[in-house]
Amino acid sequence: MLQYICQRIMKWFELLGHRIGISLCLFYPTIVPKGIAEPWKYRKLMAQSWYIKFMALRARRKHNSHSERIKKVRYLRRQLTPPLPPDPKVNVKITSWDGVQVRLHEPTNRGSETLPGFIFFHGGGMALGSSGFQFTFSFTELYEPLTRILCSRLNAVVVSVDYRLAPENIFPAGYDDCLKVTKWFMKNGGRYGVDLQRVAMGGDSAGGYLTALMTQALIREQELPNIKVQVLIYPNVQFFDICTPSYQKCFKTFGPKNGILPNIAVPDFMFLYMTGDSKPQDLKDALENLHVSAEFKQTALFQKQLCVTRLIPETYREPSYFDGPVNENKGNTQLWERIRHIMTDQRFAPLLEEDFSDLPPALVQTCEFDNLRDDGVIYAQRLESAGVKVNFINYEDGFHGILNFHGDNGFKTANKMIDDIIDFTNEYL
Repeated sequence: MLQYICQRIMKWFELLGHRIGISLCLFYPTIVPKGIAEPWKYRKLMAQSWYIKFMALRARRKHNSHSERIKKVRYLRRQLTPPLPPDPKVNVKITSWDGVQVRLHEPTNRGSETLPGFIFFHGGGMALGSSGFQFTFSFTELYEPLTRILCSRLNAVVVSVDYRLAPENIFPAGYDDCLKVTKWFMKNGGRYGVDLQRVAMGGDSAGGYLTALMTQALIREQELPNIKVQVLIYPNVQFFDICTPSYQKCFKTFGPKNGILPNIAVPDFMFLYMTGDSKPQDLKDALENLHVSAEFKQTALFQKQLCVTRLIPETYREPSYFDGPVNENKGNTQLWERIRHIMTDQRFAPLLEEDFSDLPPALVQTCEFDNLRDDGVIYAQRLESAGVKVNFINYEDGFHGILNFHGDNGFKTANKMIDDIIDFTNEYL
């Protein structure tokens, strides 16, 4: 008993130290651009973000390990997120399908009728996040409210996938886990009273990326039912061109390291997923669009499908922030040869798919203060060109990750995004 009390006291002091650190970070210079949603709430959110970044970099320097840096981020987010009370509207069960852990949500008031299903993939750059039950850390309490909302408001069985994370598990581990769960559910979901002809799929950021990949993969699995709806929330669907207009806008707005998702974070996460490492020179080259060789940039494939800056509509290339394509005729051949086999793998790059025509109706949500805005724009454009029904919404005051901060004390834009997800999914389920 005494040991338990001591542990609780130590935990309280640890949490107090974190809170003090976050409070001090309120005084750190933070760029709050005009037009961003609810500036004071954003500033408080950035204070927590700065604190986590500082502590993660400290862990990186101390251990000389990217793995320790990522573990620190996971740990701190868990410590700083209060536990959720049970929801009387939703029953939650932790289980495993085909060797992959999942969290299953079912409405408590369900009868004997079959219900629609929803497969949800969490974000976190393929390195952070969890469906909500691992002790290694997670965005549990960030994503669990959302999956509960999807369950209760859609009256659907919702499964959240706990796929393996980088840098401990590199490509294609995350892809493989999501595909295993998706195929298992589309074969066996009837055990949970799910109508397999009425299944939606969605996720945010890396989860939107995985959603794009999974809907494409299911089309090739002809013996399985197709997904009825896909929900892509500020997805990062490509890593070929990271000097798109939205990247340039975020750089001019926030600088290289400010904002919830600074430009440097995208190649950082992607290199960790591809190789398990994130080298400063590789990040520098990627930020200048030099990670793809000059030779590959001249190929018909790149010009037709992968050169996002050239393919993006004029309305998203405003001269106030867009300086034109970057290093179209230059590239680091040695770096490209190290990552080419992954970058040109269809399990990694959704834009490599040539035929989008059989993909399900899509809701694509993007935010104006987000370097990934143009990823969503170009993916919606590809879907529409193939004849797929698309509802594309760009939230003018939104920023990357805003959806996680919904509810009475959250951002109004996040609540609007959830309403739009529910409305669109109900329409096609």
